[in-house]
Amino acid sequence: MLSIVHLQAQTMARFEVSAGDYDRKDVFVHAPVQLTAACLENGLELFEVTDNGEYAVAFQLEEGKHPRLWWQVEGRLKQGSIRFFELRAGDKKSNDSATSIRKNDVSYILFNGFQPVLQYNHAKAALPDGVDTAYSRSGFIHPLYSPSGKILTMIQPPDHMHHYGLWNAWTRTQFKGKSVDFWNLGDKQGRVDYAGTISTIQGDVFQSLKTLQQHVAFNDKGGSDVALNEELEVRVFNAGRDLNRVDYISSFNCAQPEGLFLEEYRYGGFVFRGSEKWNGYTVQILTSEGRHQDNSDGHPAQWCMVNETGKQPSGILIMSHPANFNHPEPLRTWDRGSNGGLANIFINFCPIRNRSWEMVFGQRYTMQYRVVTFDGRWTKEQAEQEWVDFAHPPTVKVMQ
Repeated sequence: MLSIVHLQAQTMARFEVSAGDYDRKDVFVHAPVQLTAACLENGLELFEVTDNGEYAVAFQLEEGKHPRLWWQVEGRLKQGSIRFFELRAGDKKSNDSATSIRKNDVSYILFNGFQPVLQYNHAKAALPDGVDTAYSRSGFIHPLYSPSGKILTMIQPPDHMHHYGLWNAWTRTQFKGKSVDFWNLGDKQGRVDYAGTISTIQGDVFQSLKTLQQHVAFNDKGGSDVALNEELEVRVFNAGRDLNRVDYISSFNCAQPEGLFLEEYRYGGFVFRGSEKWNGYTVQILTSEGRHQDNSDGHPAQWCMVNETGKQPSGILIMSHPANFNHPEPLRTWDRGSNGGLANIFINFCPIRNRSWEMVFGQRYTMQYRVVTFDGRWTKEQAEQEWVDFAHPPTVKVMQ
């Protein structure tokens, strides 16, 4: 809740947030800022300036080579309208936060306020008795929670032991003249693993975990070569009690001069494997193109949503960013008839479904997705609102 204040202090920057061509609701925005060390040491405060007064706004400074200020424009921002904000010298230190990222021997846990949103697993997963150790991997998200605490993902299902909640991997690739599959772990050609933590950020607007993941190809000598380095950022916004909002941003670069060639194939990329309670009878799928579980496979989509059909339902919305390779990305989904109608929900944004992709040494490739989990049932209009704010955010004009 914004609190009204009447203070005057040195103004460091002014911002105009313009809704543009769309209506907005509780949208997060960011803007570049240039601040001195003294400003950061002494503290800053952000205010929304209106005809009725000035209101303190929670904010977060993302430091680094190109610092950015983040905050939430609360409530409605109607099409064509503008709201005004000022960053001033104050006594609040950047990134003060009541929440934290918790780390243990197995995982990092990220929160929305005080509610857990997801668990990123940096240790290799334990396996059921008798399962080949090749099926264990690290660098995946499970559990992923709804706001009420329901677990929406599963790992190591008996029918696909190599599935891991929310994760990414490439299937048919060419590396150093050989075919390498980083997805099907049982084939023992390659894998993806956590290789280190780059940074963690905690603040009033979001928590962020950035890790290094390595896509490793096994060679004929019993060793392995890193084919692809991936900087993965998982960002969880403090979005309130009604929903959890997560950005999943992968930045790839080839580790070897030979590069990596991704062959056109029916699956590969960013994947969600739904709860063991989810199947063709207990949930309904809807895509941005109006397709459902039985006719979405192979078709492009900007977003894909799953709604539970029973009492006290929860759901998930997964969105692909317009800047992604081959956007809108083709989907790989399972129809309701799979496994007698009892197949769990599988959603794969697969940019290589109908198009090969050559990754060249020395270049960086970024794929960005947003995942929203919610309680209740969402409509297509609610999904579209989230999509617009993600894909076409408001314009922020900086006036120093």
